[in-house]
Amino acid sequence: MEELDVRGKVCPLPLFYAKKKMSEMKPGEELEIIADDLTAKETIPKWSHIHDQEVVKIQDEGAFFRIIVRKRK
Repeated sequence: MEELDVRGKVCPLPLFYAKKKMSEMKPGEELEIIADDLTAKETIPKWSHIHDQEVVKIQDEGAFFRIIVRKRK
């Protein structure tokens, strides 16, 4: 699983970096995005749904959260 740590970055940067990383991945691979900007917790899953990527899990870790996205196509 690939990891993308965007803590300390504010939207739209977490989404921008996630989109870029996902474009480099193959179908079936997963990306774990670690972020602390609450806007990213909304925009990344919305973007994933619109672009037919699967949000596997969103996990709160207190000061930050993890979003795991599986590339479908």
